[in-house]
Amino acid sequence: MARRDQPDRYAKQARREGYAARSVYKLEELQHRFTLIRPGMRVLDVGAAPGSWSQLTTKIVGNRGRLVAVDLADLPELDGVPNVETICGDISDSGVVERIVGLGPYDAVISDAAPRTSGNRGLDTARSAAIVEQVLWLCEQALARRGNLVAKLFQGGEEQRLLQEVRRRFSVGRLIKPKASRDESFEVFLVATDYEG
Repeated sequence: MARRDQPDRYAKQARREGYAARSVYKLEELQHRFTLIRPGMRVLDVGAAPGSWSQLTTKIVGNRGRLVAVDLADLPELDGVPNVETICGDISDSGVVERIVGLGPYDAVISDAAPRTSGNRGLDTARSAAIVEQVLWLCEQALARRGNLVAKLFQGGEEQRLLQEVRRRFSVGRLIKPKASRDESFEVFLVATDYEG
């Protein structure tokens, strides 16, 4: 088993295929299983840095689709990519939310966002849950009916509550740990389809 600081097969594959990070294969698996993104869709990527989810999404949506990528960090991997709008800012900032909503509505919201980890699992999972709650609130503002969602969440007690919140808003909600997630990782992904509002 590769250590976290050593490139594993997913990291090596990402480098070969020109993706910014190994995390792309988590979205690729979820996409293969649930077809969350389709050609021509308008997609919001929350917590987009370093850009691998956005890179895959632009390939899927094609020339007729559109991607809005939001992160606290700049997104140089997406510079010059057609049909991509990047926003550098915090999704809890009202000005950033106004821009996001103004560029919507979206057919899918995807989020691989994670808090800066502190080493305190309780604190880290609470911060992760807060990000997911903000993403769900963004869905209420800007996700079109019948839209889809995928959002990363750290396991630690909030996942069942958040899954129930997702199931109140979407026809189907699931918790999934993709194969590309590291064995020692306590991340899971909330995957939801058919937004009902």
